[in-house]
Amino acid sequence: MQEVLKFILIAVSAGVIGYIGWTVYGEGTRTASAGMSESLQMAQGQAQNMNRALTIVSTVGSDQDPPARIIESGGVVEITDLNALQSEWRPRYDSAKLAYAKFNASIANTKSRAADYFAQQQALTEGMRDTDNKAKAQQQDDAEMLLYRQWEARADAALKTATEIGFQLDDMDANLKKMDLRADFVFDTSAFMEVPEAVIELNRQLTDFQTSSDNIRAVSGTPFGAQ
Repeated sequence: MQEVLKFILIAVSAGVIGYIGWTVYGEGTRTASAGMSESLQMAQGQAQNMNRALTIVSTVGSDQDPPARIIESGGVVEITDLNALQSEWRPRYDSAKLAYAKFNASIANTKSRAADYFAQQQALTEGMRDTDNKAKAQQQDDAEMLLYRQWEARADAALKTATEIGFQLDDMDANLKKMDLRADFVFDTSAFMEVPEAVIELNRQLTDFQTSSDNIRAVSGTPFGAQ
């Protein structure tokens, strides 16, 4: 979980640095810059929400670092009742899944806004007539793109780590559901271990029935025999 926090904070910090660079441009890119600002703020907020949710949900069903986790979760590791454990797990798991979905969407939205922003910047740069001004603008564009690529790589790393943690959370959720199913399934292992008495009794008389059947067959003969 500390790794997730580290990746997210690095990703958000790089994004903020990139945004500071983007704000030096004029009216021609103000709409795109505003969109990037909004997207980065949303991504930062969702990163914080996701980290809180994943930190909380990780305290359920784990036996690592017991003293710290008992303090954080109110003694989750001491719970011995499945229903009580489920009541602790379910809201935290749902919150973590929602936070992850929002975090994923925020990163995707930021990337989309960035693509639009850089397209507008490049168009403005290519439209410049003065060679020196165009070269300077291109250098600024390249510097911003480098900052953005750094943010993108770190954001992707944070998302990858969150996804891998999400798999572990999903597995834990599946385990708890399996335990719930097991608890609700009533099965008497001592039942149906003996042949029913009626079957045994009739089996004892089977020889007598067979003998009587043979006698009747011998007397009655066959309908295709001589009359």
